[in-house]
Amino acid sequence: MKKIFYALIFFALLINFSAPVYAKQILSGGQIESIALSEVERILDERGEFRRREVMITRGLSNISLPEGIIDVKIMLPSTSISYSTGTPVKARIFVNGKAYRDVNFIVSIKIFDIALVAAHDLHIETPVTDSDFRVDEIVIDGRTDYLKDAAEVRGLVPHRFIRAGSPVSINYFQQPVAVESGRMVRIIFRQGGLNVSAKGVAMGRGRIGQVIKVRNEASQKVLSARVIDSQTVEVVT
Repeated sequence: MKKIFYALIFFALLINFSAPVYAKQILSGGQIESIALSEVERILDERGEFRRREVMITRGLSNISLPEGIIDVKIMLPSTSISYSTGTPVKARIFVNGKAYRDVNFIVSIKIFDIALVAAHDLHIETPVTDSDFRVDEIVIDGRTDYLKDAAEVRGLVPHRFIRAGSPVSINYFQQPVAVESGRMVRIIFRQGGLNVSAKGVAMGRGRIGQVIKVRNEASQKVLSARVIDSQTVEVVT
């Protein structure tokens, strides 16, 4: 009889001190991805980005086991700019019954498409461009470069770098052509107190329109600094 009594006490202690079992629920990686992509799309719209785009998670997310309760997921993006070239870091903060339970960090790839000028063929350094050197096409932008849409903006300019066929172009890829070569005879203009005086001179270096070069006054042999106005004219700067 005593053995039965002690056995009952032993089983009672096992029941009282056994680890509690909590029911679990699963939040799938696919659900997190769907919430994240919808939120990124919403934020892009909110920021006025309505160009054609492709938004995707760069790697699949794992399922997460959570305690029973009401689940909420908050998606957080950088407060400043969203990267269109290197991927945008995103944080999914998971709440259970209103309390933060876990953060999941991942990268979202955002491709934005726009219409821009692209080189119709290879464009070479110092070769003046015309409208026929370009065509209009849809490109993936990088979010950092302002690409051209109208060839008139670079008509007559020259590339300062090699531009491969099919590449989108920016105004920053071009410059004025060389207007004055070293040794060329130029007209030097002096402006002072409402008076304009001109003299003959010689360019001592090559220069583009707007650049300042050294010129030598033919009469006085004095060397001056002058800004290139066109292929035959420079203006003394003070």
